[in-house]
Amino acid sequence: MNNRDNRNEYDVFTRIKRGDNLVHIGTVEAQTDDLAKVYATYIYDEEDWVEMCVVRRDHIGWVRHPEGLFKKEEAGA
Repeated sequence: MNNRDNRNEYDVFTRIKRGDNLVHIGTVEAQTDDLAKVYATYIYDEEDWVEMCVVRRDHIGWVRHPEGLFKKEEAGA
């Protein structure tokens, strides 16, 4: 079995100082939530973040989600 089969994609969010907006800065792939935290800490260490969080991409609950910019047109439409 390939190790990549057990990996999940996580979105990484940070804020530099209290009161700032939470900003999406990138993604990591990891086998567990704990590993995702470790990877995010080491990959995105360019700032002295006051907060950083990771959210498993398949756990995001969209309230409103736009269609892709390059949505395929249905044949005959």
